[in-house]
Amino acid sequence: MLEEILFGYQNLLHKINRTCESLEEHYAQHLVCKPGCSACCKVERSVLSLEAYVIEEQLNILSPQRIKKIKFLHRKDDHTCPMLWKNLCVIYPARPIICRTHGLPIFYHEAEITFIDYCRLNFTNLPENHKFSHKFVLDMRHFNSELIRLDQQYTKHVLNQDWQPDNRISLREVLFNLKMK
Repeated sequence: MLEEILFGYQNLLHKINRTCESLEEHYAQHLVCKPGCSACCKVERSVLSLEAYVIEEQLNILSPQRIKKIKFLHRKDDHTCPMLWKNLCVIYPARPIICRTHGLPIFYHEAEITFIDYCRLNFTNLPENHKFSHKFVLDMRHFNSELIRLDQQYTKHVLNQDWQPDNRISLREVLFNLKMK
C-alpha cells in the first residue's frame, strides 16, 4: 500500500512541478527566486504525515555527521526552516508542496474570501493594483484535495491511525525526531 501511495504522491508532485514550471516560464522576468534566496524559509513550516515521511527518507540519505551539524545549527532557532544549510535546502528533492509553489501567484479561497497572494520580492515592477489573469495563477484547491486524499490513505493504511485534519508536523519535529536508518 505504501508504494501505491508514494506513486500517487510522486504523480501529484509531477503535476505541480509541471504547472509551476509553466508559470515560472510565463513570469520569468518577474521572479527573483533562485538558489541561495531563502527569504521564504524564515518561518517554521508544517507538513502532513505523508510529506513528513518523504522528508525523513530524504534526510536518511544524508550522513549522520551532516544531520548532527544541521541539528546543532538549528537547535535554538524556531524562526528559520530547519532544513536550511548555508541558505540552501538540504531536502530540496523532497521539499514539501508549499515550498515548491511559494513565490508564484496563488489563488486562495478561504471562508467566502478569495484573493491572490505571492512573494513580495517578486513582481516588484508591476503596479500595486495589478490584476493577475486566472489563467496564469496557481489554484491549489485540486492539488490540496489530492494531497489530503493521499495523506488520509497513508494515515489509515500505513500508520494505522484515524486521520485528523489538523494533524500537522513541524519540519523542526521531523528533523529533531529523526531516527537514522
